[in-house]
Parts: sequence; structure tokens; C-alpha cells
Amino acid sequence: MHICRFTRHGDSTPRLGLLEGGTVRDVTAATEVLAPQRWPLPPGDQLIAGLPAVRARIAAIAAGAETISRAQVRLLSPVANPGKFVCGAGNWKHHGAPFGMMGFMGKAASAAAGEGDGLQIAWPDRVTLHEPELAIIIGTTCRNVAEADALDHVAGYCCGLDSTLQREHEDYAFCKSFDSYGTLGPALVTADEVPDPSALSYRFWVNDELRGERSFADLTGSPAQMIAFASSAMTLHPGDVVMSGAADVGPLRVGDVMRIAIDTLGEMRVPVVLSPHARAG
Repeated sequence: MHICRFTRHGDSTPRLGLLEGGTVRDVTAATEVLAPQRWPLPPGDQLIAGLPAVRARIAAIAAGAETISRAQVRLLSPVANPGKFVCGAGNWKHHGAPFGMMGFMGKAASAAAGEGDGLQIAWPDRVTLHEPELAIIIGTTCRNVAEADALDHVAGYCCGLDSTLQREHEDYAFCKSFDSYGTLGPALVTADEVPDPSALSYRFWVNDELRGERSFADLTGSPAQMIAFASSAMTLHPGDVVMSGAADVGPLRVGDVMRIAIDTLGEMRVPVVLSPHARAG
């Protein structure tokens, strides 16, 4: 399944959808299987944690669901409440990372955005860099996971744009944590459709100029290795996002349009816009 979140034009209420090429089936009614929650809330995203039940309900109602043109909706991040972003660093073979394994950098959960949000430049006097990646969405709570079992804890995958303010004196986590700098989409593609994420590849354009074309087989740490490595240090919860790490990094400016396509996962177009909270400079 390709599960998305969206709003309709003129309505700010988030809805759940099934993305099928150029159309979206409104399957919001499937969320009725999720139990009401009260404080203290468990860690993680409720929909991702309850995805098996939601998927079963989607399968039962999809045929009769309203169909909407993709052009008539605004796609949001398919994960509403990621607890954290775990971002691979130096995770491509050509980086020559020491010890054959990458480290991680963090990104604030509030950086999450979808295609319809655009990349919002808040500091236009500084350079923002693009980083096309594979986003791995954790489906079940895990800690100290063996590599052989790691993919069993994945809910699904999506295209990821891990944008970063070009660093001067700041910490990397700060530079990666601006609002909208963690773009996910166009939908969460459930793990059963991706038996081997290392077999995926991406192409990435800015203004129709190809800026990167790579296979995720060339990652230093595979998705399974990344999950195992991250879980050796921290508990991963449903909705946490593990980003593969970037190989094609370059500057962006307001008015650009980024486009990333990953086989099986779909294509996402993200305009670069000036944030309504942009500082003068």
C-alpha cells in the first residue's frame, strides 16, 4: 500500500489516503480502528504503531472510497508525529568512512514536512543544501536489534529530502532542524512492497537538471545495518525516521523545484519557497 496524508484545497483537516498514481482514495474512515488515547501518551506515532489494523480496514473500504485527483490535494508528511530523525552521516562507499560504518546526526521532529509544504527557507541570507535520501520508517519499538531482524521492524519507506543549512559555526543538528527540512513523501510505501531496500535507486533533479542518480546498494551501511547500529544506542519507536545519508549535496535558492524519484516509492516534487517566518537579511 501507498499510504499518504493530505488536505483538500480549502480545508486544513488532515485526512488519510491511498495514493494510486494520479489519484488519492480517501480512506480516513480506516483510522476509526485506532483506540482513543489519553495522557500519558505512549511514545511514537499512533497511526504507524497501529498500521496493521489500519491496513486491514483500508483493504475493506478502499473499493468504495471517494477518489480525488492528486492535483486537487496537498500532500503532507506521511508520518504525522515522528519521534525523531536519525540521519546517516558519511554513509556512502565513496565517502571512505573510517571503520566501514557511518555515524548519525539528529534532526528535530518538527522539521517533518510533506510535498505540499514546500521547502521553506527561513534564513535567505544563508545557503541551504539539498540531500536526497531514502527514508526508513520504523514500525515497532525496538532496541539492540540484530541486523538479520532489523527490517522486521520497518513499517515502510518513502522518498526523503534531508535539507541542511550550510554550516558555519553552528552544530549540524541545528542546521538540519529548520521547519520543513525533513521532507517525506509522497506516501509511505509499506514494507511488503519493498523486499530489499538496498535494491532501490534514486534520481534527483533541481529545475529539471539531474543532480544525482545512485543505487542504495552503494550505502556503506545498509538500511538493516543502520537500524541495528542506531538501536544499539537508542530505542526506536513507531514513526521514527532513519535517513540513509546523502551523496548528492548542493545549493538551493528560493524559486527552485526539487524532484526525487525512487523506483517503487514514487516521485515527489518540492518547491523551494520563502518561509513566512523568514528573517530579514
